[in-house]
Amino acid sequence: MNLKAFSLFCLLALVLSGGASAQEKSLKEKRAERLLDLEKRFFEASREGKTIKGVLVEGNSLFNGTTAPHQRPWGQPYTADELKAARQSAERNSKVFLLSKDGTLYYPTVKKGVAVSQSLGAYRFERVLTEEQKKTNTFTWATLVPMVGREIEVLGEVYDGYAGVKGLYIEAVGFEGEYLVGRND
Repeated sequence: MNLKAFSLFCLLALVLSGGASAQEKSLKEKRAERLLDLEKRFFEASREGKTIKGVLVEGNSLFNGTTAPHQRPWGQPYTADELKAARQSAERNSKVFLLSKDGTLYYPTVKKGVAVSQSLGAYRFERVLTEEQKKTNTFTWATLVPMVGREIEVLGEVYDGYAGVKGLYIEAVGFEGEYLVGRND
């Protein structure tokens, strides 16, 4: 390759990579703006008592009576052995529910009007961080399955549901500690 062709190639590569970088920055800026708005709405709703606080529980063992997280002290829905089994079952696609302090069960679902569903066990929900959590460079998202047994706070829409179980579209979650299982469980 001669020098002129090489120079042209380098110039073209530089121009093309610069455009991608500008677009990527724009996407990062848009996400940052969206997260700031979500954070503002989450903490405002929390102050006004419009969020839902509950413990994530695994459905199979709850409904077949193997465990009874609703009858245990708040914040301790499972024994260590039960928690291990509940998380394993959730990883194997058992449904995960949010159990509120008043005993209401919420089933995480897609937004009203969405006809085609997705696996909410693997869906990444936006995580709202406190100022202290922001300093630790923690995850800004979370999935439900690894958090079975943990208390979370949810911003979202509640739907009437069926047979006493309410539907819950989760817009954002907030919780104490680290997201990674095994760290600060």
